[in-house]
Amino acid sequence: MSVYLTKNETVFCMSIPENRLNMLRLVKHIAMKKTRSALLILTVLTMLTAASCGERGNELIERDPIRVGMVIKIKPEFIDEYKRLHADDNPGVRDLLVQANMRNFSIFLHQLDDGNWYEFGYYEYTGDDFEADMEKLAKHPGNIEWLEICDPMQIPLEGYEGWAEMEQVYYNK
Repeated sequence: MSVYLTKNETVFCMSIPENRLNMLRLVKHIAMKKTRSALLILTVLTMLTAASCGERGNELIERDPIRVGMVIKIKPEFIDEYKRLHADDNPGVRDLLVQANMRNFSIFLHQLDDGNWYEFGYYEYTGDDFEADMEKLAKHPGNIEWLEICDPMQIPLEGYEGWAEMEQVYYNK
């Protein structure tokens, strides 16, 4: 549930977890009765805000990230090298992904019944301008160099030039 509060024509949005709705109902009840207990209302609203902002702390707006799933084939002869490049001790382009507001980036590897090896990637975009962040990442010399190493190891699915984005059909919050 989201609550919209207006102050000086500025709209603030607070995403309220379900377990906080009773406090919200109390605030509404107090406001409907025209009780002058502004301190109580302010206290409850502060508690609701603190409970709903999570890691971002100071921001009042909380929104779900854009979740991206993608798939591409990998040439079997490059699997070991690809794993080495993506090992935890290799910084690769991790810092660039963070700068591009890409979080929880994960790549999974699996051989399917057709005999081909596939990489399944997932990340969450948490920024405000997906297109601009992706364009900036695509132009960064470090990312270009990284792709020059990794791209020859992969085989795009038919009809694609690189990773094929997958349709999200389920998410458990």
